[in-house]
Order: sequence, then structure tokens, then C-alpha cells
Amino acid sequence: MKSKTKEEKESLRSLENINRQNLLLNKLINNLVSEEKAVSSSISETEAQIQTIENRISILKEKYSKYVVWIYKNRGLSILRFLFDTKSFNQTLKRYRYLAFISEENKKTLAALNAGKEELSSLKVKLEKERDQKESLVAQKLNEQTNLKEKESEKKDLVKTLKRDQKLIAEEIAAKRRAEIVIKNIITRLIEEDRIRKAKEIESKGSSLTKFPVYNYSSLANFAQLKGILNWPVKEGKIVRKFGENKNLRLNTVTLNYGIDIEVGDEQNVVSVAEGIVSAIDFIPGYGSIVIVTHRDEFRTVYGHLSNISIKEGEKLTTGKIIGSVNESLEGHILHFEIWNERNYQNPEVWLARK
Repeated sequence: MKSKTKEEKESLRSLENINRQNLLLNKLINNLVSEEKAVSSSISETEAQIQTIENRISILKEKYSKYVVWIYKNRGLSILRFLFDTKSFNQTLKRYRYLAFISEENKKTLAALNAGKEELSSLKVKLEKERDQKESLVAQKLNEQTNLKEKESEKKDLVKTLKRDQKLIAEEIAAKRRAEIVIKNIITRLIEEDRIRKAKEIESKGSSLTKFPVYNYSSLANFAQLKGILNWPVKEGKIVRKFGENKNLRLNTVTLNYGIDIEVGDEQNVVSVAEGIVSAIDFIPGYGSIVIVTHRDEFRTVYGHLSNISIKEGEKLTTGKIIGSVNESLEGHILHFEIWNERNYQNPEVWLARK
């Protein structure tokens, strides 16, 4: 019996490790996607610069060729004869000024042409490097996506095996109880970080040297006004574990829920319930991959039991923006959802629109 208990714990630990690895792979893939977009944008800019310079070189070549043609047509005339074969001193002076102007313009044209060719050559080298960089990023992304797909398949097989055991389900529920404390600590940390960020912003006002990212939460939609009409984080689902104390008669357990648990049919998309900034993407045993979004006036929403996370920390989310999908736990596809105002957890059912 003892060996079985040890085996059970190891199985749960394996599932936890797979979920943790999947989060890391998701983060890596999202970073690669972001880098790929940045490089693609840079490639477009470089290609536009090359086109502009090529057009400029074409105009300069045409201008210089006209000078060469003029020289060719007048190749039999000496400079002195060209200058003094005139009827008056004024005509001679005009021809002298014309020759000086032509000579100076030719020097400028030639210098601009050479500079343009050098710049074009440099840009083409840059473009080649950027294209190589993009190709490398795409290859890395595809490789990590393959790894993620394999891990997801491995996870599904393991969940299918483990969910038959009631003891393991009870252990997973117990892990959720411990996870609530961790979430509370993360919320406290985020509040403190925002306080430090605001203080640093005031200290460095007018300076561009601050290393702290500044988020303008006041420009976001008024979260407080959404009470009772807040969008649901999933399109369809039913609440299977309510806010507050929850008794499981079958397992004879009591858990304190800082939010609600919403059961969905399958890997349904999870969306941001309101406009906000992604403050944290983390892994917590019991709730797996979680995302915390900060809204206006110190409101925060927490989304737990996620997979396929498609956003990054610091990203601004619009209402309805896809965050990820509902991960499968031993109990099924259940999204954990919380609402906080500063350090106070709220009952999500009071906030969510009635279905």
C-alpha cells in the first residue's frame, strides 16, 4: 500500500512537471513569435529603404549620364575656345559660370552616387542577416511547437490514467487549497511592485532613464462599473465550485475557494473579462498555469488551469482577448476564476452577467 502511495505521488508530480514544462514552452513560443514579428517589421523597413536608395541612384545615374553625353558632344572643343568663342565679355562670363556649375554639380552627383551605392550595399548585407535571423526564429518556433504538441499528448494520456483514482483527485483538491495562499501572496507582491513603480515614476519624472515599465491603468475601462454585467471568461460552462467554503461529500473534504470553478465541455478558449494589463504568468501546483490581469483602480482577475497561453507579461488586453484555453485536470476541464480589489477577494458570481 505504501509503495502504491509513493507511486501515486510520483504520478501527480509527473503531471505537474509536464504542465510546468508546457507553460515554459508556451512562454518561449510566444517570445519567438514576438521576435519574429519584430524582425519581419525590420525586414519590411529595410526593403523600403533599399527601394528608396535604388530610386535615388537611378535618378543620379540619369543625371550623370547627361553630363557624360554633353562632354562627348563637345569633346572637340577646348575649354579656352569654348569660353572665348563669344561675341561679348558677358557671354564669356556666363559660359565660365556655366562650366563651373556643371563641374561642381558633377562632383556632387558622383559623390552622392558613390555614397548611395555604399549605403545600398550595407543595407543589402543587413537585409540578408535579418532574413537569416527570421529563418532561424521560425525554425526554433516550429521545433518548440512540436515539443509542446508531444508534451500535450503525453499529458492527456497521463490524465486519462490518473483520473480514475479518487485518492489522486482528493490530493489535487488539497493542492488547490494550498494554491490559494500562493495566489494571495502573488497579488500582494504585484500591489507592492505597482507601489514601487509609481514611486520610481515620480522620482524619474522628465527622465528617460527609468528602467521600470510604466502602465497607465487610469486609461483603461472602468472595471467597477462592470459589476453585475461583467463578461464571462468562457463562452459556455457551469459553476461547479462556488466562492467561499466548499464541501465535497464524496471525498469528505472542505476547501476555501477565493473564486469560482467553471466546468466546460472541452479545451474551450479563455478570454479577458475586461480591458487590462497582463501582470503575471506563473505556475502554481493545484491550479497549474495561471494568468493575472490588472485592471483600473487596483482590480485584478485571476485565470487558473490554463493551457496554450497566447499572451505575454506587460501586454495590454482588450475585452474578449484570448488568453489561452482551459487545461484538463483530474476533475476535467475546469477553469478557476478570481476577482480581487487590492488585497480583498471578491465573489465573481456577483460580478458576472447573468446567463
